[in-house]
Amino acid sequence: SIDPSLVPDFGLTAGQDPNGSGSCAGANNILIPCFCPPDREEFIEKVNSAVASGNFLGTPVTFNVDPLAQSNKDKFDRATTCLIVLQSFNGTRGVGCPAASAPTILNQQK
Repeated sequence: SIDPSLVPDFGLTAGQDPNGSGSCAGANNILIPCFCPPDREEFIEKVNSAVASGNFLGTPVTFNVDPLAQSNKDKFDRATTCLIVLQSFNGTRGVGCPAASAPTILNQQK
């Protein structure tokens, strides 16, 4: 199982500034579903499963599980895996939370 410290924090809390239509404030004032980002423990479980199988819903993932591996590429690959899981979190490709619900993870992809 992966070290949870290798999974960046989301950088947001779900349910911020609801607009009454099911959307809440995300990064850079982009509207996101109010349930985003998801529960961190559940998210880490799904990332762990994806890493163990090498893919998430058929999309290949790369995630260096060595805590000492901290190169920009390692961080980029981990962030990419996290975003793949986040964006299809509900078990269907594209049905989950947008990157705007996890600005800390998104920033590691740059």
